[in-house]
Amino acid sequence: MTLHAFPTLLQKVDQQRFVKDLLNEKGSRPSPETLLHDLLDMMACKAAVKAGDPLTNDEIAALLVRREIAERSSHCPHGRPTTLHLTLRDLERQFKRR
Repeated sequence: MTLHAFPTLLQKVDQQRFVKDLLNEKGSRPSPETLLHDLLDMMACKAAVKAGDPLTNDEIAALLVRREIAERSSHCPHGRPTTLHLTLRDLERQFKRR
């Protein structure tokens, strides 16, 4: 297999490892559509802002704006929530105010 191009979005990712991980995720040969969805999910995960990554206020604001227009933005590709809805009562309970 020859890698002809790689997304610039993933410029910091080890290209060989990325492709191996993508192909090893599936025990059998996936359909082109499944492979595309898996590829996009993996790209989103690898390019995502991680815990502890330093962000400026402008970068945070830009991410929040883009979140509103992105499809499936309430969960990461692995199904983990990206947003939690907490009521005032939930917060008060967390801080042992109620």
